[in-house]
Amino acid sequence: MKWSVKNILIWLMSVVVVGYLVGMGIWSSRRTNNQLCSAMEITITDVALRQYVTAEEIQLMLQGKGLYPVNKPISGISTQSIEGAIQSHPMVRRAEVYMTQAGTVCVRLSQRIPLLRIVSGDDSYFIDSDRTRMPISESVTTPVLLVEGNVGERMAREELTDLAQWLYNNRYWQEKIASVFVVNPKMVYLVQKPDGAHLILGEVSGFRRKLGKLRTLYDKGFDQIGWQTYREIDLRYTGQVIGRK
Repeated sequence: MKWSVKNILIWLMSVVVVGYLVGMGIWSSRRTNNQLCSAMEITITDVALRQYVTAEEIQLMLQGKGLYPVNKPISGISTQSIEGAIQSHPMVRRAEVYMTQAGTVCVRLSQRIPLLRIVSGDDSYFIDSDRTRMPISESVTTPVLLVEGNVGERMAREELTDLAQWLYNNRYWQEKIASVFVVNPKMVYLVQKPDGAHLILGEVSGFRRKLGKLRTLYDKGFDQIGWQTYREIDLRYTGQVIGRK
């Protein structure tokens, strides 16, 4: 086979390109292995709505666990380990950690949303919007629905969270209900603002219908002619609202 000048030039050019690519790969690999993490950027995506955790707190936690990445070789940084550590924080709902080509570790996290504060005997905890138990934290300063009495965790996660979520989105009743008291699952009171009158739900199930029935009476002006003088308003019976002084 005879080689033309053109074929020889193509072959030489191919050798040069392959050599260049291999060299760049080796150089890039060595550079990455020696490159240090230059910075860490933490973004709390819902900080405008609530702030239960700060970027400084996350940094300190990672330093305490030996996972703070700044000035460490990129080759030895595990974004998965950092993500897992942040995710374990009691106020963090979700976390995403990734690294840029420039050597910056970026963190995006959202916070848990407490809906209920449960106080039952010696036990006290929050239930969040994902129906998950979370510890009491002084960083939670926004008001949440207080539930006291004989409260089991299953009841807290299910029907009481249904009630709390509904109240959270219902401004009318949110402004009227101060707290909840549970005698047992079949006898639940809502404590009304501002006078502390008890609204007797009985079972929590059907609370929308029961409170809707009472609001109909309020909207007709009954609350202006003495409903506030009743210490108990019983909503357990179909088609009836019973006031007791």
